Amino acid sequence: METQKIFAVIAQKVAEAIEAVVNIDVTVMDSNMVRIAGTGIYKDRIGLKIEEQTAFGYALKTGRHYVVETARESEICAVCERRGRCSEKAEVCMPLKRGDVPIGVIGVIAFSDEQRDKIIRNKAQYINFIQKMAELLEAKLSEERMSKENQLLALRLKTILNTMQEALVVFNRTGDILYKNDPLRQLLAELAITDAGGFLADLWGQLKDKALNREVVENRKIRIRFHGQAYTLIASVYLMDTKGSEFIVKLHEFIRFEKKMIRYTQQNQVSVDFDSILTVSESLLDTKATATKAAESDSNVLIYGESGTGKELFARAIHNRSKRRDNAFIAINCGAIPDELLESELFGHEKGAFTGAINTRIGKFEGADEGTLFLDEISEMPYALQVKLLRVLQEKEICRVGSNETRKIDIRIIAATNADLRERIEENTFREDLYYRLNIIPIHIPPLRERYDDIVYLSQFYIGQYNLRFNKTVKKLSRNAEKLFTAYAWPGNVRELQNILEYAVNFETGNEIHEDLITRRLSGGRKEPRAHSGSVGIPHNHTGATLSTDMNLVEKDLIRKKIDAYSDLKHKEIVKNVCRDLNISRTTLYRRLRKHAITIPRS
Repeated sequence: METQKIFAVIAQKVAEAIEAVVNIDVTVMDSNMVRIAGTGIYKDRIGLKIEEQTAFGYALKTGRHYVVETARESEICAVCERRGRCSEKAEVCMPLKRGDVPIGVIGVIAFSDEQRDKIIRNKAQYINFIQKMAELLEAKLSEERMSKENQLLALRLKTILNTMQEALVVFNRTGDILYKNDPLRQLLAELAITDAGGFLADLWGQLKDKALNREVVENRKIRIRFHGQAYTLIASVYLMDTKGSEFIVKLHEFIRFEKKMIRYTQQNQVSVDFDSILTVSESLLDTKATATKAAESDSNVLIYGESGTGKELFARAIHNRSKRRDNAFIAINCGAIPDELLESELFGHEKGAFTGAINTRIGKFEGADEGTLFLDEISEMPYALQVKLLRVLQEKEICRVGSNETRKIDIRIIAATNADLRERIEENTFREDLYYRLNIIPIHIPPLRERYDDIVYLSQFYIGQYNLRFNKTVKKLSRNAEKLFTAYAWPGNVRELQNILEYAVNFETGNEIHEDLITRRLSGGRKEPRAHSGSVGIPHNHTGATLSTDMNLVEKDLIRKKIDAYSDLKHKEIVKNVCRDLNISRTTLYRRLRKHAITIPRS
């Protein structure tokens, strides 16, 4: 509709221009034979339809011009519907075209003998002139149409760019900003940058050499110091045209980019749901029901269970069933990271915060923002860090190492432990207030030795899995092997069960797993049976020495001597003095005590 209006406006101007030169009335019709412009008597006839059996209809249909020199005597006039009431003396009809397709007709019509004589006398010049004016109208209409299409294309492109999540800015070769989308404006606002032009000029200054040389710039980390502040961004540069005259730059704020990568990695991990937790045991089925209910909540969860019972499996299942399922699940083992590094791992750090901190880095808390953070072996977290964790739970904000700036976060904490936290509280190695913050929804995973039905059920399942992996045909445990399994205490729980079955399926040559393979595996691979009381256990007569065992013996002896040196003091004083002498934290000391089965006398 808009194009038709433009056509009519331009046609009217062309009609008036022709009439001013030839002093003869002019009219223009469109492809529907409707008059859209006119001069003289035709001004009042705009909008009316012209008959098809006319010179106008012929010119539109054939795409060729037609001249009526004497009205009512030409071939066209013979079939014209208006022949008996026509007042026209002569006319020139010139088709208008878009490419080769006629889209209308310009008509110059004589109503007097003088005007008819003028047309006949100047026919060639009139045809040439009207044709040039038709071409002018066609060109102007095409230009307007192209302009409208370009405007529509620009509007579509703008809409697309503004609905993208990435911040985008378009530069020309000299660094002029041709366009920036809404996400870029939002990014600059979040970075508190008010002088967008100056900041983007500095950005182009860092990128232009590579851009102009057409070097690939993909997710390049850049630092910009602007108005006394340092900004770290991730930038990518793409050519907008083959000439390399315009460039589109995609920007991410570094921290946000890291979070996006964490989330992407998380989404590409194998999905774990409660169906992944296999059991026929009533006790574990009850635990699954509790965990399923916990997934509907957003409260903190504390999972209790021995090593190898699947605490992280439960944590992932809870996350994947929760409203946070589309965001990151990040796991960290508090006992596997040295105390001095754990704070940085959890909270992140600023560049230069300590030796080796060459770049700003986000911690697990920020990475898990809007998702779930799983703190495994929470009992091993250093006492000083427990205070910071408590603050995170209370204030919902963190502060990176080396920074005074706090950042709001929205996370759910799922913690896990294989220790008795009540005992740790009595030992003053775990904060009681933190315990209550974490222990909102307690979930207890029973050990495998208490799930008699699961031992055989899981054994059969894993035998099938390892058969597929190793192309074996082992069917089941032998009766004696099954008895051995059900009598064993399984200190390593399901993880130990998997390892033993993988070993057995690898080496079994028959259809059933026999007890000799199991006995050999439980005795560390030796053929001779080992003594045990009540169940198969770890051999105590192994004499092979290694550097690791020697170091453990030295460590154990040193701790014993330190404790003996302060044996006349109270329990708390012994702990305090031993930690001071050995330059370790209380958490580390208690970890070593459990490792070496050493006890400190209580007074």
